[in-house]
Amino acid sequence: MLHKSFFTAIVFLFLSTSLFSQKRIKIPVLDYGSVDEFVLKLKPEQCVNIDTLAAVISREFDRPHFRFRAAFRWVTENIMYDLKNQRHPQKSNSNANEVFKNKTALAEGYANILNAICAKMNITCLSVNGYLRQNEFPGTKIKKPNHIWNTVKLYDKWYLMDVMMASGYFENGDKIFTKRFTERYFALHPRQVILTHLPLNGNRQYLDTIVDKNTFLRYPKVYDFFFDNGIYALRPADGVIPVFKGLKKRFYFKSMDSLAIGKIEIRDGKKSEKIQNTFTQVDSLLYFDYVFESNKKRTLDVFVDGLPLCTYSIVPDKKKKRLED
Repeated sequence: MLHKSFFTAIVFLFLSTSLFSQKRIKIPVLDYGSVDEFVLKLKPEQCVNIDTLAAVISREFDRPHFRFRAAFRWVTENIMYDLKNQRHPQKSNSNANEVFKNKTALAEGYANILNAICAKMNITCLSVNGYLRQNEFPGTKIKKPNHIWNTVKLYDKWYLMDVMMASGYFENGDKIFTKRFTERYFALHPRQVILTHLPLNGNRQYLDTIVDKNTFLRYPKVYDFFFDNGIYALRPADGVIPVFKGLKKRFYFKSMDSLAIGKIEIRDGKKSEKIQNTFTQVDSLLYFDYVFESNKKRTLDVFVDGLPLCTYSIVPDKKKKRLED
């Protein structure tokens, strides 16, 4: 028992000094049901331009976070992704008034119209330029900044928002954009969103330690389960793992709240292995060991209760040096 307690303490110490264990930032969880309902019932004649839209929202709500939520939801419901011009962004008008008129936009246009609506309501909302990882595996290069999202100041605190990603999702690569509101892109947690969004301005990460581009591109690829369950720490943090046959590696993940986990499944290339009785869970921390039987280049997927959590890129360890966990 003493040995286990000592080891658990070491694990928590390890995670507490890691990149992802910054001071816990509480994202307020509020009931926005009445706000969303109001926005969804707005008629076009009530919102003929940005000024009238902001006025309608301001008359209905007096608190800044409700006003911002209303603006955010209006954009997600009324602006469609400009698939026609996604390969030629210079042809897509990003001016806020033009976006309002045409009801289509790319990332910059989405961010601009949200900024403009907020400005009319005396809410500070700014664009954040940077890199977005969606389908890229760990280690995949992204040469140029490819996305724009928002940061909003409410009650003297800054929050990250991605109104474009909240408005729908891509299918068939990026050939189809389906409208569907996704809550998790509203008030993004800095320790989670850094795995998918990297601002050019490091100060917009809102982390104690600024993450560089190379580190960002090598993070594990994460899926909905990661965000929906408040997971914020993954180990190995480097998503590119050099391996040799027989290498034993320890995997960790930590959530903001305790999770009830039934099984862990590793899909190592074509191989599938359930780590059902061999993982250890202590409150919100879970860890398990995995032995690599091959040094071939491939991907390794971690599933939790049948849902994908993250993907690692496995590469041969040419030096064949045993790595420290």
